[in-house]
Amino acid sequence: MAAFWLTLPPAAEAQMEFSLDEVEEEEAKAAEKQTSEGDLIEELAASDDTASDSPAEPEPQREEIAEEIYAVQQIYALRLKRVELAPSAAFTLNDPYLKRYGLGFAMNYWFTNVLALGVNFIWYDWGTDPLSRGTDLVPRIQNQFRLGVPINDWQFGLWANFTYVPFYGKFKVRKKIFQWDAYLIGGVGLMRTQPIPVFDPERRSFDWQNNVAFNVGAGLRIFLTRYLTFFAEFRAYMWPDKFENLRVDPAVPEDSSTWLESGSTFVANTSIQIGFTLFLPIKFEYRLPK
Repeated sequence: MAAFWLTLPPAAEAQMEFSLDEVEEEEAKAAEKQTSEGDLIEELAASDDTASDSPAEPEPQREEIAEEIYAVQQIYALRLKRVELAPSAAFTLNDPYLKRYGLGFAMNYWFTNVLALGVNFIWYDWGTDPLSRGTDLVPRIQNQFRLGVPINDWQFGLWANFTYVPFYGKFKVRKKIFQWDAYLIGGVGLMRTQPIPVFDPERRSFDWQNNVAFNVGAGLRIFLTRYLTFFAEFRAYMWPDKFENLRVDPAVPEDSSTWLESGSTFVANTSIQIGFTLFLPIKFEYRLPK
């Protein structure tokens, strides 16, 4: 230690020496610093108590923005640029004299998703006696009232049609969801009919005659797949038709020009048609906006 002390320079020796006054001054500074730190802690604690006693001001809330979100489902099956093939069976509703059953076939081309042009054909002539397909109303009228009822047989009908689909939707049966659409249909064509001789069947016979015919109707189509559907239609077929003349001229009963009525009778036939529809091509790609 004596050797270390002797080797220190004079400046270092001066810094290592402490007087009594310096010691007391350092102690006073330390006490003052401790006092100021205590006062600071007390002030912070007092400010916290004051803040807890006063109610807190609510923070400004953000303005809520209600955004409307729309979910648009794609149409289940597109008809655009597809060909529709539809076999069907037809049953007449308002003819009390003859029961008429027809086998039909329709073909439509959809040039938009809701509009189509096409044709439909119905065959009614099955090679049987028309009266055998009728009811007993005709013979009862003839026997009881001594009156004849003029009736015509039908061979076939052919029409060009325009179809419009204004409604479509879906419904649920248990866990299965079915798509449907409703459509309106109308067109013009021809109806081929033949009078049945009732008043003078021994002499009279008639050929088939062509009549300009119109039709209007409505239908409901249920999609079983994207290309196969079941449909039911209500159709009204209308045309001017000629029936057998009620009077027989005894002077010239063989004159065929007197066998038919001079004027035409307006005929309105309503029928129900049910069948299936096949859309071609079977597969298609969506090109409408989602």
